[in-house]
Amino acid sequence: MTGSPLYRANSLPGNLLRRCHQISVAIFLRKCEAYNLTQLQYIILCALEEHGSIDQITLGGHTALDRNTVAVVVRKLEERGLVTRSRNPEDRRSMLVTLTDDGRQLRHAADPAVAEVQEEILAPLDEAEREQLCQLLQRIADENNHLSRVPVRNAG
Repeated sequence: MTGSPLYRANSLPGNLLRRCHQISVAIFLRKCEAYNLTQLQYIILCALEEHGSIDQITLGGHTALDRNTVAVVVRKLEERGLVTRSRNPEDRRSMLVTLTDDGRQLRHAADPAVAEVQEEILAPLDEAEREQLCQLLQRIADENNHLSRVPVRNAG
């Protein structure tokens, strides 16, 4: 029933984004199962490859992840030998995270599966709709970044 409270709630942009996120995570986990990799682990590996050794707080800023989430994800990656952590010589209170060769190789090996994830997520749309959706999502993310509990911070 189109006038019902549940119908209206299910039609809200925030709820639709939540549902799409659930779908995205499910597809990612299925497609990347062979790599034992989550979306958060993948984005952290990408950030480390791009920025080199960085402290966990800066890593969180690049990936829009809070410090507790970064710490948990980095610890799991470290247990697998995909990253290393060491005290920052310039600030002994912080930890530097470094991508290992195994981490770099795994990220590159997973790239085709990650591309398949994106393809499956966008499968219901034609090429023009895909471009438009991505542009609109980027705009929403960029222009509302300051409203996030953990905004992306692009230092340097």
